Amino acid sequence: MKRLIILSIMILICLSSCDNEENDCQPEKVISNWNAEKEITVEFDNEFERNNYSVIDGNKLLFEYNHSGAQCDNIADDEWGEKLIFQVENNITLFEFIDEEILLTNCFYQQYGAWVSHNQYHVKNGTIKGEKLSKNKWKIVVAIETTHLSENEQPKVIEFSEIYVE
Repeated sequence: MKRLIILSIMILICLSSCDNEENDCQPEKVISNWNAEKEITVEFDNEFERNNYSVIDGNKLLFEYNHSGAQCDNIADDEWGEKLIFQVENNITLFEFIDEEILLTNCFYQQYGAWVSHNQYHVKNGTIKGEKLSKNKWKIVVAIETTHLSENEQPKVIEFSEIYVE
C-alpha cells in the first residue's frame, strides 16, 4: 500500500511538472511597426556577391514586420523568426510598389534563429501597398517573393496584411 501511495505521488509530481513546462512557452507573435527617422543602406559584398542591408538614422519612413515563432524555455534552440523591412519617402500617405519598383524601397527579408542561415534576401517580385490610416497607423499589404542567393534555394513567398503602429 505504501508503494502505491509513493507511486501515485510521483505520478502527480511528474504530471504537474509537465504542466509547468507547457506554461513556460511564449506564443507565436507578429509585431509590425514603423518609424519616421530611419532608412536602409545597401552595400554590395563583392566576396559573397550579394547585398548587405543596414538600418541607420535617416529621413525615410521605415516599416518593419517581425514574425517570431513560439518559444519554450524548456526547449533549447527552438527560437525562430523572420522580418521584412522596407522604406518609403517621408511625406507619402499612400503607395503601391509592384515588381521591380520594390527595389526603390530597399526592401529585404531575413530569417533569424538557431537553425537558419541569417542571410538577407532582397525582394523585387510582388506587391507592397500602404495606406496611412491616422497619425500613427498604417495599413500595409504585402505579397512578395524573395530572390534566392544560390541555385539550390527556393524563393520564399511572404504574404500578410497588417496594421503598423509607430
